[in-house]
Amino acid sequence: MKASFWHKCWERNSLGFHQEQVHPFLSQYLLPLMNKQDRHVFVPLCGKSLDMFWLAQHMKVSGSELSDIACRDFFVDANIDAQTRLYQESDAAEPFTQFFFDNITLWQGDFFKLDTKALTLDDAAPINWIYDRAALIALPLEMRQAYIDHLISFIGAETKLFLISIEFPPAEMSGPPFSLTEKDVSELFLSADKGCQIDCLAKRDIPDKRFGQRQFDVSYLRESLYIITKS
Repeated sequence: MKASFWHKCWERNSLGFHQEQVHPFLSQYLLPLMNKQDRHVFVPLCGKSLDMFWLAQHMKVSGSELSDIACRDFFVDANIDAQTRLYQESDAAEPFTQFFFDNITLWQGDFFKLDTKALTLDDAAPINWIYDRAALIALPLEMRQAYIDHLISFIGAETKLFLISIEFPPAEMSGPPFSLTEKDVSELFLSADKGCQIDCLAKRDIPDKRFGQRQFDVSYLRESLYIITKS
């Protein structure tokens, strides 16, 4: 989807994708997998996800978000008076606005122009986790590979990607969100130049077929959890 599509969603408050509860996979699966040394989690295309408040109880959170409305609303909805500052690595580089409070920083700007150097600028902590609950599934087929190619650049030797996907019969509904099967995940990450290991930790059917604030008219709706590392 083009940037204008998402900007219009936030301008119109058309946020059917926004989840109003913290995802249960965080306490069920992420918490047992975390090490005491884990200090930093990156959340690409984060929106105003409440999951970031849960993550901030355990690690420093860096979120990447296109919309300034989403960044502002994330803090305003929680009655937090966040500060802002401009980040620009050089005159020719893409500018970002940082919205920050305590150990949460949202980088407002183009995800594809953001890099690990910026995220670790104020802190020596590397990125230990990447949390993707609704980023990859928000992108159509023609954008997925570019997203993965850039996302891989944030995965270091000690980084784990916590990826949650949804799956449904694509013929029954057009996205976003888009259906993402285990085969799709494998094809995206297992190409020779990626060198990634993929482990599927969980699958669950969603009985009421609800995603965010919408109920889908599909035969089935299934969530899957993958842990992806560089092998």
